[in-house]
Amino acid sequence: MKKNILVILAAFLMHHVFPQSNENEGLTFRFENKKKKGYFNTTQISLLMGNRQINEQKDPYYYLSLSSSPYNYNPRTEFQVSPSVTMTHGYRFNEHWAAGIGVGFELFDHNLFPVFAAIQYTLWDNRISPFFAFKTGYAFSSFKKKRYENLFLAFEPYYVSNADIMNYGGFMLHPEMGVIVPLSNNADLQFTVAYRYQKTKTTVTKNYTYYIGHYFDEWEHKVSLNRLSFGVAFMFK
Repeated sequence: MKKNILVILAAFLMHHVFPQSNENEGLTFRFENKKKKGYFNTTQISLLMGNRQINEQKDPYYYLSLSSSPYNYNPRTEFQVSPSVTMTHGYRFNEHWAAGIGVGFELFDHNLFPVFAAIQYTLWDNRISPFFAFKTGYAFSSFKKKRYENLFLAFEPYYVSNADIMNYGGFMLHPEMGVIVPLSNNADLQFTVAYRYQKTKTTVTKNYTYYIGHYFDEWEHKVSLNRLSFGVAFMFK
């Protein structure tokens, strides 16, 4: 009786152990034979963090009554978290090098639409792979002016009535590093940390119309943003 029980137990163990070993071998084989060359698409979600300058508003009537006074504004800095969504299409040349072009949507004090070129170097193509990337390009903003009856600004003149505002983007620089975690033969998960340098410009125009002609005042404000970025991305290849 005991002999029969031992035979049944041995058969049971062989049935469960060996298939599990084959599954592990298949998993290792699958990750060692990932796609190393060809088209890829990366969709990335990031948070850009840094300080921005704001104008702390009080009662509008207080501003209007003291519009020529140096005490009618309270500019200060505050911490800002800006969401970013980008998509990159490119080509993997081998297990180390890849390059592509990308577009995105980001929200700072106003919307930005970056267009950039990217190059990436992966140290090794294994279970978990460190990588470095470099992105550079130009971020566009809105293409039309907006008119405000009462416009409060974070820069001089700080308050303007009946004025138009136009936001522009500018040059962007985005060095990045992170790790790649494979999900399958054709999909990876990436965790990234990066530095963003972004230039922007804002113009404010106030128009005056008199019997003798048309006049205007214009103010221009340029900013160089410095942000720390944390992101997660999905790469399909």
